[in-house]
Amino acid sequence: MASITHRPVESFDRAAAVASVLASFGMEGLEPDAETAALLARYEAGSLSLDQLGAAIERHVIQMQNGEAVEGAA
Repeated sequence: MASITHRPVESFDRAAAVASVLASFGMEGLEPDAETAALLARYEAGSLSLDQLGAAIERHVIQMQNGEAVEGAA
């Protein structure tokens, strides 16, 4: 029986994941705001893990829902 090994997410996988997210936004007729785009770029570059990306986007959404000033937003 073959064993399953886990490997780190490679840059191609990260780029494909970000492209998928952006395509999903596009299919909904949306564009990510500057903060979300910056977070996705940091994930793609490898400076954020998937868990860190999820937590950062969750914080960002909460800030927007609460009407708080969002860093990098116009």
